[in-house]
Amino acid sequence: MHILLLALNYWPDKLGNAPLMVGLCEGLVARGHRVTVVCAFPHHETGRIAPEHRGKLFERDTHNGVEIVRTYIYAGEHSTAAKMANYASFTATGLAAALAVTVRTPVDVIFTPSPPLTLGLIDHALAVTRGVPFVYNLQDLFPEAAIRLGVLKNPTVIEGFRHLERFVYRKAARLSVISEGFRRTLLSQGVPDEKISVIPNYTDTDLIVPTSTAASPYRAELGLEGRFIVQFSGRMGYSQNLECVVDAWLRLKAQAGRDALHLMLVGDGQAREMLQARLGGRDDVTLLPTQPRERLSDLLAASDVGLAPLRHGMAGTSVPSKIFGIMASARPVIAAVDAGSDTDLMLTEARCGVVVPPEDPAALAQAIAAQYDSPEEAREMGERGRQHVVAHHSQASIVDQYERMLLDVAQRGR
Repeated sequence: MHILLLALNYWPDKLGNAPLMVGLCEGLVARGHRVTVVCAFPHHETGRIAPEHRGKLFERDTHNGVEIVRTYIYAGEHSTAAKMANYASFTATGLAAALAVTVRTPVDVIFTPSPPLTLGLIDHALAVTRGVPFVYNLQDLFPEAAIRLGVLKNPTVIEGFRHLERFVYRKAARLSVISEGFRRTLLSQGVPDEKISVIPNYTDTDLIVPTSTAASPYRAELGLEGRFIVQFSGRMGYSQNLECVVDAWLRLKAQAGRDALHLMLVGDGQAREMLQARLGGRDDVTLLPTQPRERLSDLLAASDVGLAPLRHGMAGTSVPSKIFGIMASARPVIAAVDAGSDTDLMLTEARCGVVVPPEDPAALAQAIAAQYDSPEEAREMGERGRQHVVAHHSQASIVDQYERMLLDVAQRGR
């Protein structure tokens, strides 16, 4: 089977959907399939196209058996207009690259993770002109997420995206979603149940392994031996509500005692400047840029507890993939998410973390303090999280599910 993956981000990007898609594609290649990726030039972490790619429209590459076609993209993302230009530019260049791939060699099925929703237009164009069925993979619910964040406010624009959403859902051969909550949302919009496949996200449980905090080289490198480290690692975007983390930390450190508490913030994105301004220079806070993926296990092992904060309403439109990494490292999770969300239900089922209301610094500070005061309970939570993620979210089992779904769609398409 020849699979065309159409994605905004791919290797060497470290954030967003890129690591998930890299693992999926390489897993499919290892199972004997051919995979071609059409993606944008790397830009996601810095907001700029890397110098070695500038001045080009297209570029071919191969990585671990996966064929890659990179295309030009307008890299600005710091305003709504810039984000729309970002999506529109890749939709145009991505269409040209994908058409070239399908003309050069037969493709059996197209797989497209969101965002952006506009990639569904490329999928439909290829389905009509080349007869290739497509699977649209909902990693988040757009435009709902953008509406809840206040990024989309214009009623006309919102209605336009609603129409596009319905069009893409109708034309897709299959819609794959990452949780039962997403499935219920699609059913409420009239999508037939038989068109929906629920396949959760995964983490690499071979790459991320439980290690004692003392064994993590990060502690020695940063001089943090003997500290109780609370860690946030991932994209520092608007939806993560890192302002709440800052407020909770300042509240917590204003209290007497718990001198060993230390906050580690790792990543890049729009919120990094705010974090630097409010926490930079403090001896109880470490700020690091995005770290190499091959050091992810060591990075997570440096922590005693991992944070997964979101704004109100966002847990219904996404499931933070960072949670699976925290669980794989056998660390407890403190998630600031809406009650009843998929994240809340999973952590409650696995008994591997604590859920507090979003945008509530007092509750977040209290949860951190409770983990610090009860290290044995925190250790047991971490162990249960590791057991749960190995049983339900290992890379091999999830890639197997994607392979079966893609083979079914390709066969039906033929």
